[in-house]
Amino acid sequence: MTITKLDANGRVLLPLDIRFKLGLNSGDKLAIDQLGDGTIIIKKPTIRL
Repeated sequence: MTITKLDANGRVLLPLDIRFKLGLNSGDKLAIDQLGDGTIIIKKPTIRL
């Protein structure tokens, strides 16, 4: 598990290794959901044509 910070504007920096594993690039859209226990899920949505 990696610990990261929330900046003053509410942004979270995703660690580089996670960005590489998910193939994330600047400007990519992410889906975010919260479970009842406080867990936050961040997913790279699949694009369906």
